[in-house]
Amino acid sequence: MNDFFLAEGRSVTLPFGNPKVAVQQLKMHNLDVWFPAAIAVKTFLEKKDYSDEILTKLFTSHGLQVLHLLELTTGKKQAELMQLLDDEQGFKLLIKTMLEVNVAYFKEPKPRQRTKSGEEQSSWFNAFQFLADHGHQHSEIMQMSYGCFINYLKAAQKVYLDDNKLHANVIRAAQHSDKKGFEKFQAELSKY
Repeated sequence: MNDFFLAEGRSVTLPFGNPKVAVQQLKMHNLDVWFPAAIAVKTFLEKKDYSDEILTKLFTSHGLQVLHLLELTTGKKQAELMQLLDDEQGFKLLIKTMLEVNVAYFKEPKPRQRTKSGEEQSSWFNAFQFLADHGHQHSEIMQMSYGCFINYLKAAQKVYLDDNKLHANVIRAAQHSDKKGFEKFQAELSKY
């Protein structure tokens, strides 16, 4: 899914069922509800494709978790979803679509462990505060899809690092140039 699909919180509508089934993105506001099921599915699918054979094994191994995620992403009850099982290919398409619509979570690489002993671990509140510091409001963060949240977080981190690099360059230029040279450097910066 592309950046605009994520940013708009769009869904994908499948051509079966009555009414048709719309598959939504997983949202931040109920992360605690979908995360336990999603982590089991993600772990199972690690380094696997979404072939029919893999999707069959996924449903056999983690059927309850898959149904829970489908409930959350389609708004359908488990009983309604179970009726769709008669159409095996359609049901696999539904699972595959749910995974693809939420690719930002299911194909996200494992984070690198950077904490040293004695360091405080980061929390969701650190991530929320970081986005708030970059102009987002709590209410909008909670309504973001997981994919949108992660991409905004990466963008804010890039801006933060770029700003720090610029500040370091300004400090270095100020230390190593005379007044005229530094004024010229500042004039160059104000062009942008």
